[in-house]
Amino acid sequence: MSVNSNLKVHSWNVGGAGNRTFICALKVINQTHRPNFVILLEPQISGTEVNSVCDKLAYPNSIRVEANGRSGGIWVFWDARIFSTQLIFACDQHISLQVEEANKQPWILTAIYASPRPSEKHTLWDNLFLLSRWIDIPWLLSSDFNAIRSLEEKSGPSTVATARKCRSFNDRINKAELIDLGVSGPKFTWTRGDQLQTFKDSRLDRSLCNLHWNEAFPSTSVLDLPRLHSDHLPLLTSISPHGGNYGSSRPFRFEAAWLTDTNLKDLVSAAWDSGIPFHDSIASLAVKLLDWNANVFGSIQKKKNQLLARIRGVDSRMMGIFTPWLAKLRLKLETELDKILEQEEVLWFQRSREKWVQFGEPNTTYFHQLVNIRRRQNKIGALQDANDNWVTDPQALASLVFEFIANLFLQENIPYEDRLPNQAFPRLN
Repeated sequence: MSVNSNLKVHSWNVGGAGNRTFICALKVINQTHRPNFVILLEPQISGTEVNSVCDKLAYPNSIRVEANGRSGGIWVFWDARIFSTQLIFACDQHISLQVEEANKQPWILTAIYASPRPSEKHTLWDNLFLLSRWIDIPWLLSSDFNAIRSLEEKSGPSTVATARKCRSFNDRINKAELIDLGVSGPKFTWTRGDQLQTFKDSRLDRSLCNLHWNEAFPSTSVLDLPRLHSDHLPLLTSISPHGGNYGSSRPFRFEAAWLTDTNLKDLVSAAWDSGIPFHDSIASLAVKLLDWNANVFGSIQKKKNQLLARIRGVDSRMMGIFTPWLAKLRLKLETELDKILEQEEVLWFQRSREKWVQFGEPNTTYFHQLVNIRRRQNKIGALQDANDNWVTDPQALASLVFEFIANLFLQENIPYEDRLPNQAFPRLN
């Protein structure tokens, strides 16, 4: 089972929900992106005034933690015709819901409003850490954490205290085994001040997930939406149906796991043609390696599953009775499985790009997570065009990149042309 591939969660610290400007801004966002869940923070209203505002929204179901005067407050809205929810925990800093949809995998949504006060923020993370210990399904956390992860996530000068707070925030994320989903769009999500002396901005809003979410939905993306009404940008967290693949073919990559096969050296020696230009020989070898990988080396996962099935079969045959030839066969299968597991770990170690991991300690699940994180970081979710508008549509992104590269190579009178070695590179007209 999987989560709806079009799932969208809109989270926003609105900084006041009691005026017409907020209602208009929210309707624009909802009509444009059609989120399934809407999280609103710091509404700065309470009591009967809340009901009149909520009645104007297009979501019939909600759960709320009321604001304390003009401070705090968390509202979560959803459509119960599609989703059923069960409240797990609610307090003034987070609401956690278990979400279920027909024939889909259940998951946890946590709406966050972290207090700026350190003692209260410590309580929030104690709660999140306890939740992380028992949640064994996908878990998504979104909105205002009131903290930054690095000094690059704020403008202006930094202090020793700021660096210490960054380390503390990162330690808490790691302790709860959470992953930052990153963001496409403007770097900072909060801005204040309209003069040079008072202006400051930072990234206080983000979406996190646990390992189960990251493994099940690696195409999850987070997009900063245009700032409307509030000093915080809205966040849109979604599972992209296209998974970030815009139709481009996967480039050739030499797999380090191939080096564990003793036949590779002979294959390369036989396939290399020194009688043709170097780049032509490389291209020819790549084709032959891909063919060898598909038809000889084979799928590591498929071979692993076959060996595990054969070992289980031998164990069943030997139950209650010792058979020498079956014992010998089992030892042979175990040796083959050890080799396959080594190849699998080399494969994921290479794709993870984590050089500091000590090779030799099998943790393929960990490598899988690193690959998913790296793929998400490499995916282009948004780009600014020449008019400073953020582009997110996949086809529009492809056109924007094409136009940029085309214009790049149309430039004339490049000042560094005379510094290039003669005849070193082919020329473009």
